[in-house]
Amino acid sequence: MRIGFATTEYVTEKYFSGGLANYLHRVAKALVSLGHEVHIVVLSEIDQGEYEYEGIHIHRLTSGKIQQRLNKVTRYRIPQTAECLAFSFQVYRKLLELHKQQPFDIVQFPDWNACGVVSGLLLPIPQVTRISSYRPVWLEMSGMARNRDERIIEYLTWLQMHHIKHIYAPSYTLKKILAEKAKINHVGVIRTPFYLETLNWDSSIFNEYLQGKKYLLFFGRFQLHKGVHILAQALPQVFKKHPDCYVVFVGKDVSPSMKEYALSLCSQYTERLIFIQPIPHNQLYPVIAGAKLVVLPSLIDNLPNACLEAMGLGKPIIGTVGASFEELLIEGETGFLVPVGEVNALATKINEVWMHPSLNEIGQAAKVSVQEFAIEKTVKQLLVYYEEIIKNKKSA
Repeated sequence: MRIGFATTEYVTEKYFSGGLANYLHRVAKALVSLGHEVHIVVLSEIDQGEYEYEGIHIHRLTSGKIQQRLNKVTRYRIPQTAECLAFSFQVYRKLLELHKQQPFDIVQFPDWNACGVVSGLLLPIPQVTRISSYRPVWLEMSGMARNRDERIIEYLTWLQMHHIKHIYAPSYTLKKILAEKAKINHVGVIRTPFYLETLNWDSSIFNEYLQGKKYLLFFGRFQLHKGVHILAQALPQVFKKHPDCYVVFVGKDVSPSMKEYALSLCSQYTERLIFIQPIPHNQLYPVIAGAKLVVLPSLIDNLPNACLEAMGLGKPIIGTVGASFEELLIEGETGFLVPVGEVNALATKINEVWMHPSLNEIGQAAKVSVQEFAIEKTVKQLLVYYEEIIKNKKSA
């Protein structure tokens, strides 16, 4: 197949937050390894270049004159909307240009920032939307305001999903949210492919900060919807009960600062809090592997990469019920679960699990369990989904 993906972020770019970029790279590499031709059309701050990266065709698009014109017309009152519409139109033009050179079999869009809305209306190619979040709920849990600019983007996202009929999500939790909150009932579920990114580890960060320490680990963006504030509130109870426990946070802090919040709550224990900036996988994996316990207390989530990576490295995890972790973890067998947003329940669970006699066995059971997300299973499911869509399009 000749497959196109449009995206607002990818691993080739200067800045990317992680989830979408890493997902696409895993899928693209897997598809290329199976003999398919993959093209990535990505929003870039670098240039308008086109090149090959690990067998994948990359097509960069930069914010251009369309965005500038939209901003002038709207007097810069809806800058995010201007960027979304400009990129969506550029994506349509680039995909159409590539399609005329040699036809695509199918193209896939993310739901984020409605980058497929113009293509959904105009592009004569079978199309798919992969939903990674339901934006209004995500923003609410992140403590972000839904202003006029944001509401327009939400409408554009809805419009994309209305015109691109084929929609899938990685989790049943998200499928349920979409049915209840957005009244979208035709969502399939296809799991996210997972594998460890590299076997060439660099232990320098671990050796410098963590060698010889017993530590609990959180890694990911320090955002409210990730429950970092809930963990911070639980930590004084944990530190008091377990004098040997350190807590490590790896990731990008955001405003309001969760780092400062945690330090203020744990003022008696600041020497046992360790904060590390975002680091590449080859440095992150030794940090995960060295943890005694991984805690991911998300208020809402969607089979997060952090959980899959920790499972893949044989680590026991505490996750939250209702945030998709119950699709990954079985209480006391492959991990542990607590109610969303309950500080005392989280503190009690950490205190219990810290002394659990079978942590290593539970971590190894998690490692076996995550094999259900292996590329050969998940990408095969995705290809079957694509083939059915293409077949139906031809017979229509």
